Amino acid sequence: MPAFFCLPMACQRQVDSIDRSQSNLQAIPSDIFRFRKLEDLNLTMNNIKELDHRLFSLRHLRILDVSDNELAVLPAEIGNLTQLIELNLNRNSIAKLPDTMQNCKLLTTLNLSSNPFTRLPETICECSSITILSLNETSLTLLPSNIGSLTNLRVLEARDNLLRTIPLSIVELRKLEELDLGQNELEALPAEIGKLTSLREFYVDINSLTSLPDSISGCRMLDQLDVSENQIIRLPENLGRMPNLTDLNISINEIIELPSSFGELKRLQMLKADRNSLHNLTSEIGKCQSLTELYLGQNFLTDLPDTIGDLRQLTTLNVDCNNLSDIPDTIGNCKSLTVLSLRQNILTELPMTIGKCENLTVLDVASNKLPHLPFTVKVLYKLQALWLSENQTQSILKLSETRDDRKGIKVVTCYLLPQVDAIDGEGRSGSAQHNTDRGAFLGGPKVHFHDQADTTFEENKEAEIHLGNFERHNTPHPKTPKHKKGSIDGHMLPHEIDQPRQLSLVSNHRTSTSSFGESSNSINRDLADIRAQNGVREATLSPEREERMATSLSSLSNLAAGTQNMHTIRIQKDDTGKLGLSFAGGTSNDPAPNSNGDSGLFVTKVTPGSAAYRCGLREGDKLIRANDVNMINASQDNAMEAIKKRETEPSLNGSSHQLNHFDAGSPDSTMFVTSSTPVYAS
Repeated sequence: MPAFFCLPMACQRQVDSIDRSQSNLQAIPSDIFRFRKLEDLNLTMNNIKELDHRLFSLRHLRILDVSDNELAVLPAEIGNLTQLIELNLNRNSIAKLPDTMQNCKLLTTLNLSSNPFTRLPETICECSSITILSLNETSLTLLPSNIGSLTNLRVLEARDNLLRTIPLSIVELRKLEELDLGQNELEALPAEIGKLTSLREFYVDINSLTSLPDSISGCRMLDQLDVSENQIIRLPENLGRMPNLTDLNISINEIIELPSSFGELKRLQMLKADRNSLHNLTSEIGKCQSLTELYLGQNFLTDLPDTIGDLRQLTTLNVDCNNLSDIPDTIGNCKSLTVLSLRQNILTELPMTIGKCENLTVLDVASNKLPHLPFTVKVLYKLQALWLSENQTQSILKLSETRDDRKGIKVVTCYLLPQVDAIDGEGRSGSAQHNTDRGAFLGGPKVHFHDQADTTFEENKEAEIHLGNFERHNTPHPKTPKHKKGSIDGHMLPHEIDQPRQLSLVSNHRTSTSSFGESSNSINRDLADIRAQNGVREATLSPEREERMATSLSSLSNLAAGTQNMHTIRIQKDDTGKLGLSFAGGTSNDPAPNSNGDSGLFVTKVTPGSAAYRCGLREGDKLIRANDVNMINASQDNAMEAIKKRETEPSLNGSSHQLNHFDAGSPDSTMFVTSSTPVYAS
C-alpha cells in the first residue's frame, strides 16, 4: 500500500510592521530580515551597537526608529532605503552622517537630536521633502549654508548647540512655522528674518543677542516669541505690528522700555518682562485688551499707569521686587484678577478700590511698608491667601478693625502689621537678590528635641485650589496649606558634661492632656506682657489691642482664677542629659493642634518617665516665659534663643531648672522661666 506524505508550506502572510522596542536587544534579530515587504520597524530603547547590513535590503521600509540605542556609526547603505519617509536616530552616539543620505528623497521627518554631530553634510539639504528636522542637543557649530534648499521645511529644532551664526539662506524657508534656536551662542539674527512669513513659533532664548532685527515685524503670523535670557536693551519700535502675537517672553534682558507700538498687540495674552531694567511701564499696555498674565517682577518700576485698569481680562499681575510706592485706584477695574503679587516694594498703602477685585484669591504684599490694610479687603470673599510677611506660615490671617487717625477712615490690621520685615534699600538692586525662597510659607521651622527618637513628622498637604491657568508659568505663590494634622514634635540634642543639668519653667497644668479646652486662647495674643509672682498677675495691654481685649474679659477672668494655684516645679535632668518634652506653635508657624488658632507655644508631648514628666509638666501647657523672656507672642526661634542664652550664662546653683506650675483652671498660662536645653530648627 503506497504511503502518502504531506509537505508543509511556509507561511506566506505579509507583515508590514514590527515593534521590538524595549526588548533588551543587543543586535537586530535575524528573523526580521525575512519580511521583505516590511514598512515600519521600531527598535527604540534597546542596546543595539550596530546596524546589520541586511537591514538595508528591506527596500520597502518607510519608517525606521532606532532611537535610544548605542549606535556609533550610520552605514553608507542607509542610502539604499529610498522609500524611507521617517528616520529617528535620536539619543545615540553617531558623530557623522554619510553623504548617501541624499538618496532618501522621500524623507519627511529626520530626528538627529542627542548625537555628537559637529557638522551636517551639505548633501542633507538635497532631501527637499523634509518637513521636520530635529537637531537638538548635538555639538553643531554651523548649520548647512544651503539649508534654505529645504523648501518644504515646517519645523526646525536646533536647541542646545554651539551655534554662533545662522546661515542667511534660512530666510528662504517660506513654509517654516516653528523655529527653535534656544540655548546657543548667537549674537545676531539675519537682518531679513522677517521673510519667514509663515513663522508661528520662534524661540531664541538663552543666547547672546543684543537686539532684534526691525524686520521681525514682517513675521505677521507669529504667535509665540521667546527672546528671554539674552542681552537685549531695546525692542524694535514696530514690534506691535505682529497682530497674531499671543505669548511674548522678554524676561532676563536689559530692556529699558517697551516700544510705543506695544498697544497694537491686541491678541497678546501673556507678557513676561520680569528681570529687566524697566523704569516705567508704557500707558499703551492698557490697549492690550486680551492680556491675562503680566509679569513685571525685578525691574525698577516706581509706579503703574492708570491704564492698568483697562485690562479687564487680566488674571495674574506680578510686580514683585520693584520700587512701587502706591498702586493706582484703577486696579479695582481688573474684575478678573485672581493673583496680585506686590512683594518687596515700598508700598505704604493699598487703594480702597482693591475690594472691587471680586475674584482675587491670592494677594501678596509681603516685605513692604504697610501700616494697615484697607477695610475693603474684608469683602474679598474668594481670597484664599493673604501674604504679609516672609516668615508667614498661615495663608489667611484674622483681621481686626481699627481706625486710621491720620485719615480718619476705617482700616483693618493684624499682628503682622505694621510691616517690619521689609527689605532694606531699594526695592530691586539686581535680579540675583530677588530669587526669594518661599519655602518658609510651607510650614516654617520645626523644633526637635533629641530624646524622642520614635517621633515622626507629618508633611504639610496643600489644598487643591484653582488659582487660574498656570500651565505655562507657575505662580510663585504656594497653594493654601491644610492645617497640620500633628504637632511639631522632635528630639533633644545631647548635652555636654559641663552644661547645666536642670530647667526652670512656669506652666499651666491641665486636668486633661488630650485637649486644650474651649476657653478663649486668643487672650494671650492681646497681652503685651504678663507677669505672675506670688499669686498676683499684672497685664499690660498694647494700645492697638484694647478694643479686642474688651471681648476677652471672660477668658481673662479664667486666667486670673488660674494664677491662684501657681507653684514652682524644679526639673532635674537624668543621667542622659535629656528633659523629654516637645512643643509646637509659635508666631512663625501654624497654631498647635486644638489650640483654637492661638499662636502661642504649647507642650505637645511629654515622654512618660522623663525628667519633665516626673516634675509635673503635661501636654497642653502653654509656654509663657523662658529665662525671663516673654513667650506670649514668641516664635520657636525666639524660644531657642532664650534657651541658648541660659547655656552661655553662669548659673548660681549650677543645675537649677525651675518650673512655676499652675493647677487646672487656666488653659492659657504656661511659662518657661529658664532653660539650658539646646534645640534646633529644621
